[in-house]
Amino acid sequence: MNSTQELSAHPETPSSFQQAKNDFPKSHRLLSPKSYSHVFAKAERFGNRNWTMIVRANNEDHPRLGLAIAKKQLSRAVWRNRVKRIAREAFRSHKKELSGYDIVVLGRNGMQNIDNKTLHSSFLHLVRKIQKSKLKNNSSK
Repeated sequence: MNSTQELSAHPETPSSFQQAKNDFPKSHRLLSPKSYSHVFAKAERFGNRNWTMIVRANNEDHPRLGLAIAKKQLSRAVWRNRVKRIAREAFRSHKKELSGYDIVVLGRNGMQNIDNKTLHSSFLHLVRKIQKSKLKNNSSK
């Protein structure tokens, strides 16, 4: 039996792992300066103590994420990379709720002192705020 058969036959293997629906393809990323400028042009700002999100509705069936974690806020690369990793993971796990939005995530000062669980839950708090907003309805007019 090869390793893929063993993996899929294992009873504890989650179906999301097998189907790879929790991925982060290039189509779900803001890659160019032009796409960032497009989001910043007519966007709504959502924020809390840990994160700031710049959000604009898009015409696609999936969300797109851009990260702008400045060296000014988090001076060490290790801290910036950790915060970006947490943001990407939270985005991946809540993609369905964010469908149809372009989002740029900005860091805040002092994020290096906050534990991962708190950062993840505060990201989720902003996801709920975005869902409750009428941003999609306003952009279609």
